[in-house]
Amino acid sequence: MERILVDIETQHDFFTPGGSCYRREASACARKIYRLFRWAAQNDVSIISTLLRVRRHEQGPLADVPHCVEDTDGERKLLRTVRPKRINLGLRNVTDLPRDLFDEYDQVIFEKRHTDPFRHAAAERLISELPTATFVLCGAGVAGGMCQTAVGLRNRGHSVIVAADAAYEVAPDRAQAAYDRMEAKGVVFAPTEKIVVPVQRKRRPLVTVPAELYETPWKR
Repeated sequence: MERILVDIETQHDFFTPGGSCYRREASACARKIYRLFRWAAQNDVSIISTLLRVRRHEQGPLADVPHCVEDTDGERKLLRTVRPKRINLGLRNVTDLPRDLFDEYDQVIFEKRHTDPFRHAAAERLISELPTATFVLCGAGVAGGMCQTAVGLRNRGHSVIVAADAAYEVAPDRAQAAYDRMEAKGVVFAPTEKIVVPVQRKRRPLVTVPAELYETPWKR
């Protein structure tokens, strides 16, 4: 089963000191995210990225302070989560997709005004047309885009692993309900070190979910 890395809202407002939603533990999460990106590069693992872009004069959906406001430094994606061979499909809510997307690009980026990636028509189409895969999730907003992505993927028949030490909750009081919802949907939680193993593949990464991840679910 193919493995795909999904990074959600890896932006400066969450992971960089001085960002409007930054807390000290975000730096540890960022280091794990960078490790997942190195693993993806070394093993030809495709990447889907989401980027939150909040309109000016709006606050944003994940916190009680303005965050990821367009054309600000806080909106920018972390440099180490950007691959050279990438395509940014932007905010346009259309279903058009380039042909052979993952043959041409290592990373597909979707921009959005909200947290749910399945409200982006192109993201919905891409994921719906993919063969059954194992998705590895990391990033910011456990109770926002991460939970919505994980549940949406499970509803579409995919396996989901959340890299729990690479998942940053912007509003910690909301995290437990999100973890409970994902667990009820069959999402697996694992530390990054259990995920970043060599991928055996032909042309594309073909692996199965390690059995121990199901036997010992792991959360932060």
